[in-house]
Amino acid sequence: MTRTTMPWFETLTDSVTALGAAALEAHRAWQGAQVTTHHYDYLRLRPLEGTVTDPGRHHGAPPVYPFDSTVAVLATFHMAHEQALRKVFATAALSYGYGTAWAIQQVIDGHQPTAVELTVRGPGCFVIPDGLAPVPPAMPALDGWSGAKRFEQARRRMETADAAGEYAADLADEDYLADHEASAMHDAETAAAELPDAAFAYGQLAESGLRFALLGARHKHGR
Repeated sequence: MTRTTMPWFETLTDSVTALGAAALEAHRAWQGAQVTTHHYDYLRLRPLEGTVTDPGRHHGAPPVYPFDSTVAVLATFHMAHEQALRKVFATAALSYGYGTAWAIQQVIDGHQPTAVELTVRGPGCFVIPDGLAPVPPAMPALDGWSGAKRFEQARRRMETADAAGEYAADLADEDYLADHEASAMHDAETAAAELPDAAFAYGQLAESGLRFALLGARHKHGR
């Protein structure tokens, strides 16, 4: 059987699996970048006090510490790399979570898509499908599935992180924040940072939910 003759639910499943694999690779890359960045944490490193003389600097200028200067440059580059990979993971995780939710909804509604539909903005960057943002809706049609409760909990975790992000953004737009508001914004930003991980976890459960939603189609095809 060639890919062009495969039943629609097989290619749809492959599409979701590819989104999940992309998110997993992005997550691993981000984790690796976090570890590397930690290696250049000033609180972890023991400073070396040796200096170098720069004949081009005027007399009385502060000494040049080669170790500190190099570590500072490395830390800056690694931090930028980590932040960039976090964005890649966030995009991949959200695409996985939302894309798989879209696939489930399509199956529940009786459609037969051969692949997840996502509008491409650029390499690895997709637009969230209409009707799913800001958070995919609850799916009562999956209540008979053993993972339904955990799936709903994962959806609520996404919802909480998304709401925290909106709240933090609203506070950030204010010209002045009282101390308690600044603290609340910090807490909200911390909670909002959970969104990529929450979307990835949601996507993993959604992938299992899709298999459950496709049981009827698989049964009909096998008759």
